[in-house]
Amino acid sequence: MKKAVLFTALCLTLTLGRAWANPIQGTTNPNAFTQDSINWCAAGMQFGCSGGGLTSPQTWVSNDGATGTIGLHNGGSQGFYSFHEGTQLGTTWVGNFPSGMGVLYNGFEFGCAILGVCHQAGIRITFNSAVEGVGAYIQGTNHGPFSATITLFGQNGNLLGSFTADGVSDTIEGTALFIGASSAVPIFAAQFDANSAGNPSDPNCLAGCEDFAIGTVKFGSPIPEPSSLLLFTSSALGVAGVIRRRFSGVH
Repeated sequence: MKKAVLFTALCLTLTLGRAWANPIQGTTNPNAFTQDSINWCAAGMQFGCSGGGLTSPQTWVSNDGATGTIGLHNGGSQGFYSFHEGTQLGTTWVGNFPSGMGVLYNGFEFGCAILGVCHQAGIRITFNSAVEGVGAYIQGTNHGPFSATITLFGQNGNLLGSFTADGVSDTIEGTALFIGASSAVPIFAAQFDANSAGNPSDPNCLAGCEDFAIGTVKFGSPIPEPSSLLLFTSSALGVAGVIRRRFSGVH
């Protein structure tokens, strides 16, 4: 009995240590992070969502009042635009996001495959308070297969890791890829990137192979500070010591 209890306490402590050291965990499940979300077309967001250009970065406020910024990273000559999913080309985003969803678009990089230079223009979101996981709906501009990547960053901009998933860009509403990731280390920023392959109607990526848009961003709850987890681990070790002493006289 004594050995079993001590073994359980040790496993708990080692599990906490492994969780702290684990790399990020990626997901394509849109229900993975449901505590809070950002609607780019919500009242007061000032994005407009009618195809207008935006300066970068922009501030945002989530449905539950969290705050941060969003904008282009390594933007090159690309623009930054807001739409909502719909069927009117030019004023709405005609894609595969759920109907009416607010969309942020990283702009056009015309003919980059011909020029031999395609500028990365990731969309980066920052959080004023750390979160444990974040994700967004995403679609490449060029219709057909594309790959999407989410990269997570810590408080000082340190890289936590990245996750890549494949999707299909088309106009079937409600089928957009969701890509997200979580980390045991506090997340203060996330960057979304996408790459589309040339297709028969646009073999040279005139619309931009690295052009993409994101829809609603979802994120999880704030996580304990490292000191809190260390305190919990110390407590677990302390409990193990008490149990050991209590059972030391039992034979």
